[in-house]
Amino acid sequence: MVGHQWLPWANNRTQGAISVTSAKQEQEKTSSGCLRTRRKGACHRLYPVVALSALCLLLLGTCAALSALYTSASDSKPERKSLFDYQNMSDSYLTLTKAKNDLKKDNEILKEHRAWLEEKTKLLNRTSAKLKSMNLALRLERSELMEQTGNLTSMNIQLRQDHEQLVQRTSEQEEKELTMSQTIKALVSSNTQLGEEKGRLSEMNSLLRDELFQVREKNQELVEISDKFQGEIQNLSEKIGAFSKDDCERLREKVTQLREENQNLSTMLIRERQEAAEQEGSRAKEMEQMVADVGSANEAYHSLDLYCPVVNQTTKERMCKKCHDSWRLFETKCYYFSSRMLSWSSSRAWCRTQGGHLLIVNSEQEQNFIFDTSQELEQSSTRLWIGMTDAEEEGDWRWVDGSKVTSDAQMYWLSRPGMGAEPDDWKLDDPLGEDCGHIDTSENALKSWMDGSCEKPYRWICEKDV
Repeated sequence: MVGHQWLPWANNRTQGAISVTSAKQEQEKTSSGCLRTRRKGACHRLYPVVALSALCLLLLGTCAALSALYTSASDSKPERKSLFDYQNMSDSYLTLTKAKNDLKKDNEILKEHRAWLEEKTKLLNRTSAKLKSMNLALRLERSELMEQTGNLTSMNIQLRQDHEQLVQRTSEQEEKELTMSQTIKALVSSNTQLGEEKGRLSEMNSLLRDELFQVREKNQELVEISDKFQGEIQNLSEKIGAFSKDDCERLREKVTQLREENQNLSTMLIRERQEAAEQEGSRAKEMEQMVADVGSANEAYHSLDLYCPVVNQTTKERMCKKCHDSWRLFETKCYYFSSRMLSWSSSRAWCRTQGGHLLIVNSEQEQNFIFDTSQELEQSSTRLWIGMTDAEEEGDWRWVDGSKVTSDAQMYWLSRPGMGAEPDDWKLDDPLGEDCGHIDTSENALKSWMDGSCEKPYRWICEKDV
């Protein structure tokens, strides 16, 4: 009975089974707890350690039991051993064997689970790689979108500025149109008044002509009366000798009276002639002023017909436009691009007859406009005269209004690599050199100015205010 005292679990199979089951449950709890944890790599390392620890514990327990049994067997007598003790040992061995087999099965299950976890890990790694690549692509797309957003923001700001400028120009244009409509009304009323004044002047002129004719007739009568008086005085002078002294006195008095009357008539005649001459001069001045006013009115109506033509003959309604036909509008000026070719001086004279002048470039925007428009209308020649020359002093380039071509505009001169820059005053074609400026639309917009011989025929560009 010594073995029963030292190894109570060997006498009770239920307790041994409970111990093994408890160890197994602890192992399963550990395994399930490990499986539930998020750190899968740590679980993979704990599986073999737990299994080996459990096997070691079982082996130690088995060795301890065998040692105790051996010690008990050596100390006790042989006759005290019973079949029941051997049966308990056999049952314990079977229990241990079963526990070992269960552990082997659990180990195989754990291996299968480990393989499954490795597959899942590989799948997660591939998914992580895909997610990283997608994240990188999204970052690149985000950077592109941010750049596009910045561009759109700058474009929006520019569009707002352009919109504000357009609104301002529209308001200015409305004010100009209002002013022009008022000017048109004033011209129409002025023309009506001029017509009425012309009628009154015509009537006054006819009346003055009649009065002048009457004055001339009266003057003629006075001349005849004066001649008659002179004849009578002559006759009286001849008859003086035949009369007595008293008669002579009476005749002298009469002659004196007649002379005074003649003098009065002459004075009156001279005064009337002066008044008639003054009236004739004032009438001539009035006629000249009237002719000038009519000419101004005709010119105003001519300009009115050019810029504000009648669009409805019934109501005489007019539609005003900023620039005349064949002229193009840019900002506050009208531009004419010729299709014919003339010399520089003839082109300048033609622009003057149209109320404008050869082109003066004041900004980069204006340079781009005239260059692009010239390219659109390009015909037989790519070169067009503009309003600058250095004919007065070589190298001192001036615009047609006398202003100096500033250094800011020097960037527009043509410069060819290896061939020098314009202006070069080339004298092989013209011994007098090249003293007039033109643009060449076959070059770059901001590198298109050249000097040329003023006598060469080119197309030209005129400009004038709206």
